[in-house]
Amino acid sequence: MLNFDIFKQKSPKQRFLLILGLAAFLLYLVMGLAFIFWPPLALRFNFIPAWGRIAIGIFLIFYAFVRLLSLGRRDSSQ
Repeated sequence: MLNFDIFKQKSPKQRFLLILGLAAFLLYLVMGLAFIFWPPLALRFNFIPAWGRIAIGIFLIFYAFVRLLSLGRRDSSQ
């Protein structure tokens, strides 16, 4: 079922924390994708094998979604 409580008016502090949480989600997501797919990053971290870069990228993407779910739970409880 859809939760339309997210459209309620929020205080400036709640709005700022929501935007900051979304920015952190996007940052971790982009970093994870960059570790996996961006070739110049692979040249820069030459000491990490390919499977290590993919593992780090997957971990960062997983962590981004955990933060997003946490943000949704924390936001709806207030």
